[in-house]
Amino acid sequence: MNSRLPLLAIMAAGACVALSGPAFSKALVVRSAGPSAKAYPPGKALPDSAKISLQPGDSLTILGPGSKRTLRGPGTFATASGDATAMTASKRARFGAMRTGDLALNPSPWNLDVTQSGTMCVGATGLQMWRPNSEEAVKLSISKGSGSATTVDWPAGKSTLAWPGAIKVEDGSEYQLALAGGTTSERVRFAVLPAIPDAVTDAAQALIARGCQNQLDVLVEGIEDE
Repeated sequence: MNSRLPLLAIMAAGACVALSGPAFSKALVVRSAGPSAKAYPPGKALPDSAKISLQPGDSLTILGPGSKRTLRGPGTFATASGDATAMTASKRARFGAMRTGDLALNPSPWNLDVTQSGTMCVGATGLQMWRPNSEEAVKLSISKGSGSATTVDWPAGKSTLAWPGAIKVEDGSEYQLALAGGTTSERVRFAVLPAIPDAVTDAAQALIARGCQNQLDVLVEGIEDE
């Protein structure tokens, strides 16, 4: 399987440097660090002809319809317009081909990683749970507050499993998840979206707006660098 692709660092100094490769019709900041981070917060949409001025120590990752770029300061960068493309099924499938060493990576940003706490953005139906280690059968405990727990049997060899239909997934609802034999439990808060966006940039924007950071990381890492 393919290794996780490293972020492409575009180093520049002085004058304006145009981004190479296919142009973005819509560019979205998904990661920012350094002195200019406040000027380019995650979720900031960039105009077609935006000039991006970065200082020493700045790092900025921008996401387009089907690719991402990481810019590092100092320098001034420009992005031109282009044709928008949807996040097709083939692009979604690419998430399933990533591993780092022996550590499996979540194949889809819309899978609930039961080993991570945080806010989880979901659609109206069809939530899938995911675990990084699927070699052995395990029991998953799902509880809400001080209420009784529901135990789910997770068969060996299966990395994904459907969320129990008897447990409601509602906007703002919180659950505690614990794998048998584990040393910690995770707390998940659901944020229900009206619909799962098809376009990559729209999906990223929705995840940022609702604070679904774990999913944003999966989405960004699953997009190839240009």
